[in-house]
Amino acid sequence: MQYLNYGVAVSTTIKLTPGEVQATFIAEAVIEHVAATLSLDVDSVRSKNLHNFNSLVFFFEGSAGEPVEYTLASIWNKLAISSSFKERTEKV
Repeated sequence: MQYLNYGVAVSTTIKLTPGEVQATFIAEAVIEHVAATLSLDVDSVRSKNLHNFNSLVFFFEGSAGEPVEYTLASIWNKLAISSSFKERTEKV
């Protein structure tokens, strides 16, 4: 932690670069547009567009790590199961 004036702690682990928030908004808008155009659920389009280990190797060869280290897709699936996401969306 770094401290600025008045002893306020500032995290040094996460830094947003200029335009990062806007880029995230644009990416989400594109996903929503694709889902609407194809008459698909937004979350199904989002989950299909998550990186998996093979796509990381393709785009970031040499820095993808090991398959067991990559867990984003598995976390997404575990969250969907633990929150009963599918059952809840069917109720709505």
